[in-house]
Amino acid sequence: MLSATAIAADAMEPDDLPEPQPEISRDAGAAELPPVPAFDLPAAEPGVHRPRELRVHGKRMLETQVKVSGHVTAIYDCVAELGRVDPAATRAQIRQAIDHDPTLCSQPKFYLGDARDTARDASIWVVDVPALPRLAVGDRVVVTGTWSTRSRHAEHDTEGLLVFRSLEPVAAAADPAIPPAPAAVPAPEPEVAVSTAPPLRKVVDEQARNVSIALLNACNKAIALRRYDDAITECRAATGVWDGNHLAWYALASAYLARSDWAGAGTAIARAVALRPDRGMYQLYDGIARYEAAIQKVRDGLGRDQHRRPEDATLDPSRLALDDARDALRRAIKLEPGLWRAHYYLGRLYRDLEDARRAAEQFTAVIATHPGYRPGYIALSELYRRWGYLDQALAIALRGAERVRPTEAADLWFEIGLTYDAKHLDDKAIAAFGKMLDTRPRDVTSKFQRGQIFFRRGEFGDARLDLEDVVNSGDPQLAAAQPIARQLLGQIAIQDQLAAQPRPRPAGRTVKQFRSPKQVTP
Repeated sequence: MLSATAIAADAMEPDDLPEPQPEISRDAGAAELPPVPAFDLPAAEPGVHRPRELRVHGKRMLETQVKVSGHVTAIYDCVAELGRVDPAATRAQIRQAIDHDPTLCSQPKFYLGDARDTARDASIWVVDVPALPRLAVGDRVVVTGTWSTRSRHAEHDTEGLLVFRSLEPVAAAADPAIPPAPAAVPAPEPEVAVSTAPPLRKVVDEQARNVSIALLNACNKAIALRRYDDAITECRAATGVWDGNHLAWYALASAYLARSDWAGAGTAIARAVALRPDRGMYQLYDGIARYEAAIQKVRDGLGRDQHRRPEDATLDPSRLALDDARDALRRAIKLEPGLWRAHYYLGRLYRDLEDARRAAEQFTAVIATHPGYRPGYIALSELYRRWGYLDQALAIALRGAERVRPTEAADLWFEIGLTYDAKHLDDKAIAAFGKMLDTRPRDVTSKFQRGQIFFRRGEFGDARLDLEDVVNSGDPQLAAAQPIARQLLGQIAIQDQLAAQPRPRPAGRTVKQFRSPKQVTP
C-alpha cells in the first residue's frame, strides 16, 4: 500500500490545458518606416560633455556640476529679440520701452551646440548668466554649470538646461575639428534559454480538476466584466483546489495587472511560468510584471528623495534593475515573434536604460507586428525627436496618423505639432495642434504649445486665449507650464499698456511685445 501510494504521488501525465490566446495583431499590411539611424554622439575630451550628449543622456547627470564643450549657436539679445517681434520699431524706441519697463528683458542667456551650425532647438540652453561675457555666435567655449530642469530665475525646460557658473573661451588655434565618435556598437546581450517542449505534469484527480476549471471560468468571466476583486477570489480558489492549473495562475496575474498590483501579478505569473515555461504569453506577463515592479520601486525611492510624487520623479538609468524583465520579454519574443506587446515593453525598457538603438528597433517591431497600435508610433517618434532626427520623427508620426483609427489619432497630431514646431514650420505646427484640439477641445497641453507659437508670431489675441486656459487649468501636469504662461500673459498685458501710453515715436509705429525666447517641452 505504501509503495503504491508513493508511485501514484510521483505519477506524471501530459498537460492537456489549452494555450491562452496569443496576443497577435490581425492588422493587414505592415507600415513602411524609415530605417533605424545610428544614434551616434560626437566625441568629447575626457571629463567634458557635449551638448547633444546632455540632451539624450542627461537624466543621470541632473543636479550635478558638469563641464560642457561646444559652440555658441545663439545669444539672447533683448533689443534684437524685441526688434524681431516688431521690425518697424527703431532701436531707440525699443531701448526707450526697456527703460520704461526693464521686465521686458530676461536674464542673459545663450545656446550651446555641438557645431557652429547646430539649430537652436538641437542646442542646450545656458541660463542665469550674471553678465553676458563677450561672445559671438560660432565661438567655441567650455561652460561649467549645474545640469538641471529649473533655474533660480524660473527658467524651466524638462529636457534640461545648464545653470551657468563659469566660462572658458577656446582659442581658434586650439579648436581642432573633433571627428564624430564611431557609432556605438551595443555589447551583445546574454543568450536566454528558451524551453519549447511542454513538460509533463503531476497526475491530477479528475474531480479536483473539474472544480478548478469551473472556478477558472468564473474568474475569467469576472475579468471580462472588470470585477477584478471577484476575479482574484475565484482564481485563488481555483489554484487552491489544483495548484497545477497554470491557466488559473495566468488569469490571476491578469487581474492583478489590471489593478496595477505588480507584486501580486509577479507572484502569480511566476508560478505559471514554472509550470509551463514554453508559453510565450506567460513569459510576456512575467516580463511586464517584473518591469513595472522595478520601475515602481525606483520611482517610490526617488519620490521620497526628491520630495515629489513618484510619477514625477526623474528616473536614473543606473538605478534600474531590469535584467530579469528584459530576459523574460526576450523569451516571449523567441517563443512567439508576433507578440507586439512584448516588443513594446522591451522598447520601453531599452529606452529607460538609454539604449536608444535597441529601443528604436523594438518600437519599429511593434509597428511591424501591429500597424494599428498608436503608442508604438508615439514612442518611436518621441525617441527620434529627442535625438534630433526630426525627419524620421515626422515620418513616423504622420504614418501613424494614417494607420490608426481617427478617434485615436489625436496624440499623434500632438506629436506632429511638436515636430513641426522643432522644424520652425509654424503654420503646420498650429494646424497640427488644431487637429488635436478638434478631437480633444479641452487639451490644455496643446493650447500651451500653440499659445507659445502664437506669441512668438506676435499674434497676441490668439496667444492670450490659449495661455489663459493654461493658467486656469487645474491639471497638476501643467504645474511647470503655468508660470511660463503667466509670464507670457504678463508681457502681453505690458504690451497693451505700452500701446495705450502716448510716447514720442514716428506716426503709425508701435512697439510690439516682447518675449524671452523660452523653449519648453511639457
